[in-house]
Amino acid sequence: MAVRVLRWLVFVSLFLWIGRSVNLARFWVYGGIWLATAIYLSLAVDPTLFKERLKPGGPTIDRGALRAIRVLALAQVAIAICDIGRFHWSDTVPASIRGPAMFVFAASMALTARAMASNRFFSVAVRVQADRGHQVVSEGPYRLIRHPGYLAMSVAAPASALALGSWWALVPALVYSALIVRRARAEDRYLRDHLDGYVDYADRVRFRLIPGVW
Repeated sequence: MAVRVLRWLVFVSLFLWIGRSVNLARFWVYGGIWLATAIYLSLAVDPTLFKERLKPGGPTIDRGALRAIRVLALAQVAIAICDIGRFHWSDTVPASIRGPAMFVFAASMALTARAMASNRFFSVAVRVQADRGHQVVSEGPYRLIRHPGYLAMSVAAPASALALGSWWALVPALVYSALIVRRARAEDRYLRDHLDGYVDYADRVRFRLIPGVW
């Protein structure tokens, strides 16, 4: 508990320091979306999921890809903040794009949070969580598509780059999205082969990420 509180204090302090340095309303809106998501998750998600996400109970099938995804996520945010706050390499995204992008980012974060709240097996590791009684989840957004969390993440990254106002941040964000789509394909194939009931679920819910398309 003390470690979690300390982690939050460090995060909030860093966020406030960056916010004062950037001094742009859109950064505070962006941070507010993250805060609202975090509060919702702390109330709605199975408490054991946080432990699984921080330290999975088993190895993932794509450890290298997971590292790349994490690096790209950090790079996208770091580039955007440096761009709009200090160096101004490409901070020329017009308000007519930033506004809708912020809305899309918020919607994507809401979908991510809903997917996590519906699925207590929403791990960072692609594995069958036998230690946690893993079973097929078909509630909430999983009634419509098989991987709503991956859909949300693949949209949130480029949307956040544009919402913050950095063209350069869009580059790692798009690579991140491509890796997320690749991971959705790999996980879907893995679950078909290893998770009881998943093939029947996939027959009922036909689409992986985009209803009517794929």
